[in-house]
Amino acid sequence: MQVSVAHHPPNTAVLVLRGSLDIDTAPALKANLGRLVERPAPRVVVDVSGLDFCDSMGVGVLVTAHGRATERGGWVRLAAPSGFLRRLFDTLGLTEYLPMFPDLATAMKDDPPAG
Repeated sequence: MQVSVAHHPPNTAVLVLRGSLDIDTAPALKANLGRLVERPAPRVVVDVSGLDFCDSMGVGVLVTAHGRATERGGWVRLAAPSGFLRRLFDTLGLTEYLPMFPDLATAMKDDPPAG
């Protein structure tokens, strides 16, 4: 899995993921997200459009990061999930917990419509 981070105003970090998010690559994502969600009121958009696979370890990292961000007055949002990823989160009952948006631009808005 490849991870890149970019910072956008106002105080929003965008992580772009490519490849497979699984037991082998989840620790790298956990380290990147961990640093970002420890900031005051963290705002993190994870662009998952390039993920071709995600297992339970990957889901756990994303959910935990969102919980930590929420505790600190911020959020983690997923942008451009594939049908597979959307169905996975729906099956796990997580679509109401971890916000998903159809594209990066919508996810970065201050008060975006969920999609």
